[in-house]
Amino acid sequence: MKIKYTWKHLDHSQTAEEYATKKLERISKFLHKIISCEVSFQKVHNEIHINMNVHGDHNSFNAHNVSKDIYACIDGLETKIERQLNRFHDKKAAHS
Repeated sequence: MKIKYTWKHLDHSQTAEEYATKKLERISKFLHKIISCEVSFQKVHNEIHINMNVHGDHNSFNAHNVSKDIYACIDGLETKIERQLNRFHDKKAAHS
């Protein structure tokens, strides 16, 4: 899985990238094949905005979260993407 991180108006944080990678590994159990993932970190008005795009199984999943803490923001993204993947899995199972 290719993961691309971008940072805007924030200092690069290796620990935040490792934390996000760990969360993405948990998400990978919901998809058969994750092709790529883009995670962008941005600071706007003393808040951290994180956008995550996951491409896999011929679909794209997108989530955005805003928080003052970078780790809480990553946790929120994991929850949102996980919910989308569960919904996708349920729809796919219903059509089989």
